[in-house]
Amino acid sequence: MKLIHNFKSPNFNERRSEEVKFIIIHYTAIKGALNSIKYLCSKKNKVSSHFLISKKGEIYSLVSEKKRAWHAGQSYWKGQKDINSISIGIELDYVPDIKNKKQYSGNLIKSLLFLKNKLVTKYKIPSNNILGHSDISPYRKIDPGFNFPWKYFENKKVVFCIQKTQKIIQNQKLLKKWFVKNRFFSNKKKILLMLDYIGYDISLALLKNEFFQKLIFVYASRYRLNKKNIISTVELHFINIMLTK
Repeated sequence: MKLIHNFKSPNFNERRSEEVKFIIIHYTAIKGALNSIKYLCSKKNKVSSHFLISKKGEIYSLVSEKKRAWHAGQSYWKGQKDINSISIGIELDYVPDIKNKKQYSGNLIKSLLFLKNKLVTKYKIPSNNILGHSDISPYRKIDPGFNFPWKYFENKKVVFCIQKTQKIIQNQKLLKKWFVKNRFFSNKKKILLMLDYIGYDISLALLKNEFFQKLIFVYASRYRLNKKNIISTVELHFINIMLTK
């Protein structure tokens, strides 16, 4: 599968770090790949990505991987604020619909799998560092959206998957006891403690409930959750991350 180098964005600068630690997935929300490329390559828009994948599966290289593309904006993950300097940004040719029924094209997903595998191998990026724009900017972004097939990539072992082994379940029971012992009776307080450890920016969620709800919406969309199983899933996720350190 070849990369297309016909278009180049002027919107980049030097990375502050040579180490690439993350892959960030976006959707364009612009109809048509060429229109998206035009937007990303316009100097006045001051936005770009390293790659764009069309619905047909064409992979366009817009910014050199060595350079700092401007895709993440104001963002945060595990204490890192300049995500642009340590990540590769991938835009997907996709426009969400109001009813959340529009699916990503098969050719696009196939090409994304190819590109992800290539980048993961090249930069040795761990699966829990492949994130959506909404993960790193939960109060202002929702892409790649509810219909992005995270489960497909989990099954391909390309992105992080929450495991539920016997050891993890046992640790979940211990965690519940720890919450009681330390007087964590509020689910909101528990969730924020764990999401902070996982990597999310909880700063605004601590201040206002509307921001807490946005954070929960983003997390629930990512893991296809309903209100009943959010707390349990966050606990499992928290323990998964703890056991990998």
